[in-house]
Amino acid sequence: MIQNYTEQYAGLWEKCSIQMPEFSCVYLKRDKHRKENFLDQFLETINAFRKDRIRGKSYSEVELQLFISNIRDFLCNGLDFTDGQLELMFSDKMLEITRTFVRQAKAFDPDLTFNDIFQACRNMWIMNGLQLIMGIPMQVTPSIFAYSMLYPYTDNLIDDPNVSGFEKLVFSERFRNRLSGVKLESRNNTENAIFRLVGMIENEYSRNDFPEVYHSLLGIHDAQTNSLKLLQQKNLIEDAEILKICLAKGGASVLADGYLVAGKLTEEQRYFLFGYGAYLQLLDDIQDVEEDFAAGLMTVFSASVFRVSLDEKLNKTYWFGEQVMESLEFFNGQHIELFKSLMRRSMDLFVTEAIAQVPEAYSRKYVTAFEGFSPFHFLYIRKRKEQFAPYNGFLLTAIEEFAFAESLISAG
Repeated sequence: MIQNYTEQYAGLWEKCSIQMPEFSCVYLKRDKHRKENFLDQFLETINAFRKDRIRGKSYSEVELQLFISNIRDFLCNGLDFTDGQLELMFSDKMLEITRTFVRQAKAFDPDLTFNDIFQACRNMWIMNGLQLIMGIPMQVTPSIFAYSMLYPYTDNLIDDPNVSGFEKLVFSERFRNRLSGVKLESRNNTENAIFRLVGMIENEYSRNDFPEVYHSLLGIHDAQTNSLKLLQQKNLIEDAEILKICLAKGGASVLADGYLVAGKLTEEQRYFLFGYGAYLQLLDDIQDVEEDFAAGLMTVFSASVFRVSLDEKLNKTYWFGEQVMESLEFFNGQHIELFKSLMRRSMDLFVTEAIAQVPEAYSRKYVTAFEGFSPFHFLYIRKRKEQFAPYNGFLLTAIEEFAFAESLISAG
């Protein structure tokens, strides 16, 4: 299934236009200066909040709600999210879900860092969005919690320089066996946590009644394992193969999201979810192009960056996303058009900021044209880069601070 979808979407990518994107928002210099003032004020608020929490200050719920209100104001006045989009992001239900997830994560493992929990939250929010468009009540189900939590653990192990390559290969094989249904005794605390999370999924979805759930989990595991070629076989893989590996990794991930949300999917839903995940992977790779290049990790973008401009590849990514979003017509949940507009606005900001951060990867004419779509001057963005931590983006920085404030409320 994954190979079939990979081939289909690779074909779609090749057919996508290389024409410049058509963004709805164009900003004049006076607009940018005004919005930069909003961002300056917002960063001052964030820095004060960070200093206070380093000093161990306790916050009242009123103070935390005021901070969350400041985040919402910035997203409205600084980044031009609409009232409807913000209501979707900051609804009482979403706040409740975030608090519930943070409480469950801390109860599951008190030693988890906030960054680990935030990484898990990001995946949970994607799955909440899928619940919305599928017409399923938004909540933290055992499988949503478990799947979202799996990847801080596995990523931390794979990224740990103190764990040998051989140990990582052994873990990968043991993890695959556990996903296949083999009962294994855990060898350490990390394996114990991972195996417990797989057990949560098994308790919600029986392997006999929902075999596709487990096929999808094996699919993302195999796609991630295959993606190691992008680091290990530099200069030995052709561009077409790099594209397919990246599409498979992203597509398999969100396809698994869908199965863990709904248990069963229609063919049309599977097709959209795979494409949606592939699109998100391409956007991640655009954001990370400089880091990937430095690490020797080949992606659609880092494989040729600084040798040829990425103008056409970024244009193709934009139109690829437009094609994917058309498939939302296969869903009958709530707020489909609002969800689509929220995704478009968020992705436009990610793409624009990615160009601002690494302008040398694009032609000068292209950078100049894209700066017109940015609410901030590109030079301003680069000067503020160190304050957009840890994910380097003004949108994700805002969302990260929101999640941290919510984690403090949930602990209260």
